[in-house]
Amino acid sequence: RVRSYVFVVLATITSYYQFYLAVAVATRILPEFHMSFVYFVNISVIGYLLGAVASFLAGIADRYGRANIVTFGLIIVALLCLVGGPNAHSELAFGILLVAIGFVEGIILVATPALIRDFSPQLGRASAMGFWTLGPVLGSLVVSILVSNTSDSTPWQDQYTICGVVGLAIALLALIGWRELAPSLRDPLMDASHDR
Repeated sequence: RVRSYVFVVLATITSYYQFYLAVAVATRILPEFHMSFVYFVNISVIGYLLGAVASFLAGIADRYGRANIVTFGLIIVALLCLVGGPNAHSELAFGILLVAIGFVEGIILVATPALIRDFSPQLGRASAMGFWTLGPVLGSLVVSILVSNTSDSTPWQDQYTICGVVGLAIALLALIGWRELAPSLRDPLMDASHDR
């Protein structure tokens, strides 16, 4: 169970790192593409809205497995960062990349709290969700530390390459060590006082 919690938190940290990276490198992207701040904000909003719509698709996770959805979502976003980031040579290409990442992240970031629920007993879910909340905070912290310590020497395209490599590494760990719980284990109900 603890290993599963760690995988979920690592996946959440990575997802938020990938999600926040565009904002962290925006000061270098905007002048390079002659992109207006309004355009960047509008593209970000479209990405967030598509992410919200995609979160409704997270319901398919019950059919294919939440752990599988998160793992393959991490792979897709890592490939988008690894290939799409360095090859985005216009504001339109970067906008499409940002929207695609937002769409996939919408699914991942809804499935990770559900995974925490799956891996924790009913009486320990509040503590488990508290553990999950480390993900968004640490994801923001990771992107801040990495970008601020490498911003002078590393082009923004390399930031996306680093982000993609980190995402693939975490996805590979999840692919090897993470297993989906059976529905009978995932949804136990306490029917009697002795269960409590």
